[in-house]
Formats: sequence, C-alpha cells, structure tokens
Amino acid sequence: MKPSSLLCALFSLITFAVADKVCTPSFDYCADELIKSKGFTEDDLKSVLKGTEFENEDLKNILFHCKNPGIVGHPKCDNKGDSIESGG
Repeated sequence: MKPSSLLCALFSLITFAVADKVCTPSFDYCADELIKSKGFTEDDLKSVLKGTEFENEDLKNILFHCKNPGIVGHPKCDNKGDSIESGG
C-alpha cells in the first residue's frame, strides 16, 4: 500500500470520528446528554476536566459549555444533576 493511500485512509477515519461529535454553541449540556445523543464519550469529557478544579468530580455533576460545534469546555458544577439543555 502506498504511503499516500494509507495517509488518506487514516485522515478519513479521524475526520469521521471528529465529525460525530455535535453540540450547539453557547448551550450547556450535562455529561449524560453529550454521551447519549451528541457523540461524545466518557473519556472525551474526562479529558476536558483534566487540570481543572472538577478533575475528580463525578461527571453527572458537571455541565459542559459548547464552545464550537463538537467542542465542549468551560465545565461548571451542577449539583442538581439536570439533564436539560439550556441556552446561555
């Protein structure tokens, strides 16, 4: 197999994996919603928490803010455990 063919195949797999993650910018999502219907994995969300004050917090207590389609960050604590999306 040519290196260029291998590179193209690898790139298409990476693009496909990234393209599956969706969220609406400026909305907050609970982890459960992101995992069940937005294409994120638990590992994706835990990696967002690394280096933050919420690194050891249970994912069900965290709201993630959608910064761009498919990119979440700016976690904040939600002790209510709400699973409703909210604009903000």
